[in-house]
Amino acid sequence: MTNIRRGTKGAIALTAATALVLGLGACSKGETSTAPASGADGGKVTIEMWDYLGQGVSNTAMEAAVKAFEEAHPNYTIKRTSFAYGDLAKSIVQGGVGGAVPDIAVVDVVDNQNFAALGLLKDLTEMEGSKSGEFHPGPWTSTQMDGKTFGLPLNSNNLALYYNKTLLDAAGVAVPTTWDELATASKAAASGDVSGLAISAVKNEQGTFQFLPFVWQTGGDLADYETSGAEALAYLKGLIDSGAVSPAVANYSQEDARTQFTAGKVAMMMNGPWELQNMADVTFEWGVAQLPKGKESATGLGGENVVVLEQGKQAAAAVEFAEFLTGAEGAKIYCDESGQLSARPDLAGKLKLSSDPNLKVFEDQLAFAHARAYGKQYAKVSEAVQVSIQEALTGAASPADAAKRAAAEITPLLETRK
Repeated sequence: MTNIRRGTKGAIALTAATALVLGLGACSKGETSTAPASGADGGKVTIEMWDYLGQGVSNTAMEAAVKAFEEAHPNYTIKRTSFAYGDLAKSIVQGGVGGAVPDIAVVDVVDNQNFAALGLLKDLTEMEGSKSGEFHPGPWTSTQMDGKTFGLPLNSNNLALYYNKTLLDAAGVAVPTTWDELATASKAAASGDVSGLAISAVKNEQGTFQFLPFVWQTGGDLADYETSGAEALAYLKGLIDSGAVSPAVANYSQEDARTQFTAGKVAMMMNGPWELQNMADVTFEWGVAQLPKGKESATGLGGENVVVLEQGKQAAAAVEFAEFLTGAEGAKIYCDESGQLSARPDLAGKLKLSSDPNLKVFEDQLAFAHARAYGKQYAKVSEAVQVSIQEALTGAASPADAAKRAAAEITPLLETRK
């Protein structure tokens, strides 16, 4: 689902699953549907589907999309099983070894390439590879590996800047739109026990997710992390040294940043659209703006993709279902019911959420959202980035030295993508 409190755990969950797959048995799971087995209902074809969307509006939304597909395709029935978030990746990897996999699955975008690297996903290039123009570049990139297509984007999210207008007005500063303005506004708004800006720089995938936009905003990427990473780390360390940002951000989760923001203890925070529901009871005036621009605009991409399993029994039917879910009709049903952002430009301004000015910020940012699509060794790449963040922000190493050490680990890992 869009919630990055789930979504950024994907690389960690899949790494653990890959390591444990040969020694663990199948996980327990709870089915959200009791559709009959294939051939047991008047010759209907049963498509087995796995996801982690079994709670709340995400579940309701997927049920609505499934119902619409079944009504339009009476020869198909969907047998849907929903797992706890942390169990899905592990179950797919284990199922791949034992031959017990679904036909189709909805997975975290950060896991798409990892599953493909393990040989678990059907190559959709011949059927779907020409559809890049139907999706925003970031979501589409998350489905690609070695020039081939291994999934289709369902929904997306990204990071934007939440701001406390009351605190910014009191400090006499406007909502920042550039790095220089962000530094100035953060410093001006910091006073007493109130910080200017909160981010999540904790040593896990949330930290990577929140830090990489600064790298991309330098105009660089992980391929030149020694320079782009050093620049991004130096900028954030400068904010800490100036008193604009609390050094505690090195341990902040995204939830911690939100807690500080809603309590009025920080003037701005980087966070995603999943936090909007937590803003209903705040007592100050607030809003959402695009992330301040460095040399260029950039934000990080999260969300879900639909994948077809290589060992699934109903590949052709699964592809047809995937096309429906990620097409304009199915994606609109799912996104309207769940309040998620669509990965499709043709749905921009056409969803229920599009009338909300705060959600519209996230929708607009999809045009320059970057996927964490760094190939088969992404979990190790992310870990190296996390170490550099911790070293630089805590003062254990200079930003330049931290980035240089991380780059030495990252560069050969990126080579495995070629």
